[in-house]
Amino acid sequence: MQRTVTTSEGPVTVPSPDHEWTVLFFITEPGIGERVPELGGCTTGLCSARDAAAGFARAGARVLGVSAHAPGHLAEFAAGRALGYPLIGDEDLSLGRELGVPEVHAEGRALFDRAGVVLDRTGTVRALIHPIPEPAQHAEQVLAELGRLTTA
Repeated sequence: MQRTVTTSEGPVTVPSPDHEWTVLFFITEPGIGERVPELGGCTTGLCSARDAAAGFARAGARVLGVSAHAPGHLAEFAAGRALGYPLIGDEDLSLGRELGVPEVHAEGRALFDRAGVVLDRTGTVRALIHPIPEPAQHAEQVLAELGRLTTA
């Protein structure tokens, strides 16, 4: 699998041809926790990836966030939180579905459940990390799996 996706910073190739790994942080929708509290934590999860940037760089991983939301709204969200990595707007959920990311239903529509996906350079899913019960631990769980993959 290789495709070009629209992100908050413009088009990006998934998986990254310049990195050993591409890590996708799937979230429901930025700000949904205000309306549906049980789905809250998107900002916390994405910021955990931002705060762990050095660990991902050491592992040779490109980090991307993914939401079932419009890319334009995501650009504002990413800039306001200085994430340091682009967010993919997967409005039709096609990328997440292709990768097997679990979904939840809220407000009459399908959204992604919180998950992490690790792709190798060929686009093969090497890990699907789910569930992520604690948003603050999202990056930690994905880094732990990356560590297992790089030592295997």
